[in-house]
Amino acid sequence: MVYRFYGQGSNMRPMTERHSRSLIHYTPKKMMKEIYPNGGYEIIGEINNGIKKYTEQDIVVTQEGKHIPIFPRGSSIPPIEWAVGYARIGENSYVAVIKSMIPFWLFNMKS
Repeated sequence: MVYRFYGQGSNMRPMTERHSRSLIHYTPKKMMKEIYPNGGYEIIGEINNGIKKYTEQDIVVTQEGKHIPIFPRGSSIPPIEWAVGYARIGENSYVAVIKSMIPFWLFNMKS
């Protein structure tokens, strides 16, 4: 499935996504609790984690046309990766934005 980022808000934070190197904006977890105090939103997956891309996965397409892979929920590696917030891809649909302690270049090293 192909998604696009949906809307921008004044309370969003920027982050460079590690696979496409695109600037994305996300809503921090604390702000999400204020926007949705009783829940009511869906998280369909995770972006920006250290897992390698694989074929036939959902993607988010940026305004520049770059593809950001969406990984299944729970595919991040705690405690070195964690969700810092959520990027909106639909009316009440989001992808979790993952932050990692491991630098990007380490994942791209050739053996």
